[in-house]
Amino acid sequence: MPPNSTRHHPFMPLVMLVIVVPALLLILFFGLATGSFAMLGLSRSQALLFLLASVVGSAINIPLSRKRIQLADPTMSQMSPMAQWIVTMFHYYPPAVVEQVIAVNIGGAVLPVVFSAYLLSRTATPLLDAGIATVVVLVVAKLLARPVPGVGITLPGFIPPIVAAIVSYTLVTWAGAPFADPGHAAPVAYISGTLGTLVGADLLNLPSVLKGGLLAAGPQRIWWRGPVPAPDSGKPRILSIGGAGIFDGVFLTGLIAAFLAA
Repeated sequence: MPPNSTRHHPFMPLVMLVIVVPALLLILFFGLATGSFAMLGLSRSQALLFLLASVVGSAINIPLSRKRIQLADPTMSQMSPMAQWIVTMFHYYPPAVVEQVIAVNIGGAVLPVVFSAYLLSRTATPLLDAGIATVVVLVVAKLLARPVPGVGITLPGFIPPIVAAIVSYTLVTWAGAPFADPGHAAPVAYISGTLGTLVGADLLNLPSVLKGGLLAAGPQRIWWRGPVPAPDSGKPRILSIGGAGIFDGVFLTGLIAAFLAA
């Protein structure tokens, strides 16, 4: 009789692929992150410590404001004011109200800003170049950012870091000649990518967010026989600046911009 051969589950290669590929991508990300921080003047151990602090800080959100927001009814919002008045005379139900909490994430926003301040405090960092590059990235981020109700503020992830890297490298190496040091391009790119994205995409859209612009519309309850509560109406909606942590646009833009510029 032939020896028994080990039989594998037919989906075993797919399962291994699902496990191995994310692990390799995570290792690659940590290597890229620590390498980028090392290019910015940190030692390998300091870069790893800062990255680990960012990972831990990703789970911490500091509340900044709380406000009760009345959700707009999508059916009513499409009607004329006269039609809305007539409808509410015969079919009025209490509006859906939720509590909105605006917060800031430690790992995704606070630590990148703190590190940008550290880079700005170094005498070798060209402050004028950093200021100009930040304004350019700020304008680009503001033009491209789109508040999407129920989703958040969307922004093409690859454009701000490329803009930050190109502008920073151009300012440092060309506009700064003949005393230009290409090594200063990476700090300028990190500062402009981080602060420009934070201000342009998040802070300049904050007035709309505070009015409930990112909350999904309330349920279509006009023609129902009874009031329909909003989903999870008892739970506060937390909108966190940098809330995706180390995978947030603020954190990644500065990191990738510094890597490209270096």
